[in-house]
Amino acid sequence: MSQDLESRRSWPGWARLCAVLALVGVGCSSGRCGRGATGVGPLSEDERRAIPGVIAFISERATQKDVWLVKPTGEERQLTQSPQEDDYTAAPAPDGKALLIIAARTVNGLHLEQLRLQPLDGSAPVPLNAPRARARNASWSPDGRWLVAESDAQGFSDLVRIEPKAGAAEQRLTSVSEGCFEPSVSPDGSEIAFVSSREGDPEVYVMRADGTGERRITAFYQEDREPRWSPDGKWLSFISNREGRDRYFLVHPDGAELRALSGAASKGEERELVWSPDSQKVAFVERLPDAKSRIWVASVASGELVALTDGKSRDDEPAWSPDGKYLVFVAERGGDTDLWLMRADGSGQTRLTTAKGADWLPRWFVPH
Repeated sequence: MSQDLESRRSWPGWARLCAVLALVGVGCSSGRCGRGATGVGPLSEDERRAIPGVIAFISERATQKDVWLVKPTGEERQLTQSPQEDDYTAAPAPDGKALLIIAARTVNGLHLEQLRLQPLDGSAPVPLNAPRARARNASWSPDGRWLVAESDAQGFSDLVRIEPKAGAAEQRLTSVSEGCFEPSVSPDGSEIAFVSSREGDPEVYVMRADGTGERRITAFYQEDREPRWSPDGKWLSFISNREGRDRYFLVHPDGAELRALSGAASKGEERELVWSPDSQKVAFVERLPDAKSRIWVASVASGELVALTDGKSRDDEPAWSPDGKYLVFVAERGGDTDLWLMRADGSGQTRLTTAKGADWLPRWFVPH
């Protein structure tokens, strides 16, 4: 997806796809309900202390959007504070020492974005580009020595390769007038999946990490977008409206064995897919009527669905714990938007953040 920060200026406007959705509800009878669909919980303090990692998220507790960190135990600290701009969580550095931030602000009516590397120790962020209209959707190489992002420095939307240090030159990987978007670096760092509309509708492509050897993976008269590698590199997931609604599909990186992920069980619009660390499952969100949504987990091998939340509220943006045993997600329950924890089967749903103001877009990683 394209992170259109201009259209996502508050939590209610943040959607993983920029479209007005026609939502079709689906009850638990469409798939197997997990224990979490009953709302059983919460997690004990002892269990929460044993959960690894830290969660970065956006908070709107101030007039601007800032990045905060929270442990599974609920201990919080603020990482960024920029009164004149909004900071968005992008992706943790592979070494766990920093977080990539997208800083967005408006200057003389112009929307500007800048990629910054924010050390977790709270020291000054490192700007990776001059402020410009498009600097987003960054994806790290596995060794952390470079990243790929969208840039309009030389065209409408090119993919550029950047070293994570101040003043580093950008290497232009694509030059397509219609634009290239949503890069995703393969787990071994050898290839990059991305989206391009060069032949009409958005389609998924793969190229080598140096920008050569492009090959087209999908070919359909509708939109295919948001490619994401499985952690083991065996699959690419992508979202498509080829069946008249947005839903996820899987395909091997050579284009073989393309299939719908969720089979016939899911009926509504799908979005916000995240791979489990072992590549065996994916979690995703299904939109329901009345601005509600449900989180599902699907088996990659069988497509079997398990409903983790009951669809009685808006539950969005799941992210796996580093060990794959838990999920954090965003929920609108009780009049506020907060982060919640649950086990990977949906049980033990526990409110994690409680401050006034929306907390959203979680990124779970192990800091060093």
